[in-house]
Amino acid sequence: MGALAELELLIQSRYPLIAIETFEEGRLQKALEEVTSSLRMPFWVWTTTSGLAKVPALNNMYDTHEPLKALNSVAAMTGEGLFLMKDLHRYFERPEIVRKLRDVAPQFTMVRRVIALSGAKVELPAELATLAGFFTFGLPSTEELRAIARKVIETLSREAPVRVELSAEEFDRMVERMSGLTAFEAERALTKVILRDRALRHDDLELLVETKKELLKKEGLLEYLAPEENLAEVGGFDVLKDWLWKRKKAFTREAKQFGIQEPRGLLLLGVQGCGKTLVAKTVAKAWGLPLLKLEIGRLYDKFVGESEKNLEKALGAAERMAPCVLMIDEIEKGLSYSQSAEADAGLSRRIFGRLLGWLQDRKAPVFVVATCNNISQLPPELTRKGRFDEIFFIDLPSRDERGDIFAVHLKKRKRDPGGFDLDALAAASEGFSGAEIEQAVVSGLTTAFSRSVELTTGILLGELTATRPLSVTRREEIEALREWARDRTVMASTPTPAAPA
Repeated sequence: MGALAELELLIQSRYPLIAIETFEEGRLQKALEEVTSSLRMPFWVWTTTSGLAKVPALNNMYDTHEPLKALNSVAAMTGEGLFLMKDLHRYFERPEIVRKLRDVAPQFTMVRRVIALSGAKVELPAELATLAGFFTFGLPSTEELRAIARKVIETLSREAPVRVELSAEEFDRMVERMSGLTAFEAERALTKVILRDRALRHDDLELLVETKKELLKKEGLLEYLAPEENLAEVGGFDVLKDWLWKRKKAFTREAKQFGIQEPRGLLLLGVQGCGKTLVAKTVAKAWGLPLLKLEIGRLYDKFVGESEKNLEKALGAAERMAPCVLMIDEIEKGLSYSQSAEADAGLSRRIFGRLLGWLQDRKAPVFVVATCNNISQLPPELTRKGRFDEIFFIDLPSRDERGDIFAVHLKKRKRDPGGFDLDALAAASEGFSGAEIEQAVVSGLTTAFSRSVELTTGILLGELTATRPLSVTRREEIEALREWARDRTVMASTPTPAAPA
């Protein structure tokens, strides 16, 4: 059901009060004008600066700036009517205002007479909450944003020619990039992009994302991450790469027309340092989507109720950035969930419950990549199907993968992998994680520089010999993790066949 239909249903249900939360007063007023026109109801608007005025005539009623006088005038009217009172919720500390609303409520339910209260946040006193319907007036739909884009192009074209160098698919993608912005923000962002060179081309799509990045900075709950290497440049993970490659185009218009559902997310379980976070970062670049990072620890606040509000803001911000990739790194540490612990008065449980609900019910195309090192700290509800599309286990790299990882990190540091004995390095790094292999290359470069020589295979072998990998120092934990994952997850890499006896 669309926003206009929902508003119409609330009015037809004869609620005396409707609390409407929105950042866009002007857009809400236009929507209510459409609804009341369809219902053939009179429409009035009140603000504390202009008083009560009938729309569209906008003839202000005399002496109605003061809220109680405005309510008295509303109560004295007969017949149907919708009264949008934009500032009234700011006066609820006055008992006579609350009392007057309670007095008029019974007569309003007899006919279609409704007082709509609008604001970014509308909190009603308990006495009024039971009388009211609640509605959140969402951000512009895709069709509204497409109309806004066409209007901006048409308006600017009257001043000087505007070159639109976008295909139909690219235009749709641009509209998607605008999702999550208010109508005002979308108009300003697109106008700014066009006025740079009086053109609209493929490269400008990223400039629209920059506007969203600035909004994220203001809220301070999500972090916008720069893209990493392409997925093809990451060593190993052949099964996981194939899974991701098949879904690369799942966010396109063609996929929707074909009947493909947008992928929801992955839970990456594995040995620490084996590339879970790196994979999350490369997915966004491979799919051409913005990458956001949520640290659950940032949500917690010392004041009652603020942590839950922070989570809602963070999830809302992610939906405004959609389509996007949302990375939740080391999710088990942030939740600290325990069935019996009540040390935080149930806060972790409430945070966890809301996050579970969002993972299950979200409609926005937000692809969630959650990483986890210790599955024992995660409740079973998080790992069942529906929250994530799949659970992948990322094990220590095989011999061939270790050779690929050495090649990747040598290339990153402007060394030709062909000048190194990758087979010898792969054999010597048995039990090493990807992060530990990278650190061996870094340490080898430091050693070579200190000796005023070039990096060699021998130096790298020396670095490998001088350290003990995590698979040795925490062998028992890793074996327990592998045992849990064996029949419960999909291996991110094809298992290496056992050597013949």
